[in-house]
Amino acid sequence: MKDAAVYIIHGYLASPSHHWFPWLKRQLAAEGAQVFVPPMPDPEHPDPAEWIEFLDANVHTHDERTFFVAHSLGCIALLRHLERVSADTRIGGLVLVSGFSEPLPGLPLLDAFTLDGYDVEHITRIAPRRTVLAALDDSIVPYAHSERLSRELRAKLVTLPTGGHFLESDGFTELPIALNELESMIADRRRTH
Repeated sequence: MKDAAVYIIHGYLASPSHHWFPWLKRQLAAEGAQVFVPPMPDPEHPDPAEWIEFLDANVHTHDERTFFVAHSLGCIALLRHLERVSADTRIGGLVLVSGFSEPLPGLPLLDAFTLDGYDVEHITRIAPRRTVLAALDDSIVPYAHSERLSRELRAKLVTLPTGGHFLESDGFTELPIALNELESMIADRRRTH
């Protein structure tokens, strides 16, 4: 993992110090990865243009050693950022936790992130390894939304029977399944290069 760069992208109402992000950063750093957890702008009132521009300015590598883990709103923001990189780019992989690409019931504030969609073919071309993680009992992002996202992206879907939205308030200050998925992507990239 020594040559891997990992970006962890948080979501709505969150920060780099919330939920399982600090734990994942520590685990990856201990294995020798470079880890970045950018503080997304104004997470209480997120604006898609601001978030995408912030990622454009703060993600410094897009290559086969670069991997992304995103949570909730961070997933669609990341996809919208990645659709702007060159078509001949290849990144290591994506782990999308409780992701969605369509409006959420009860959270119209976030609709602007999903209205324009994103370039599915571009994402699948530049990111050969894709995993979506979701819990059946997620009350914020309905499981069906994450399942549809995995189908759109032709991504591996990892379903947990319980886990809610994988928040600290759901009991998640660690998320070993995300770490396992990432480690397996990194190992797979090494095997194929």
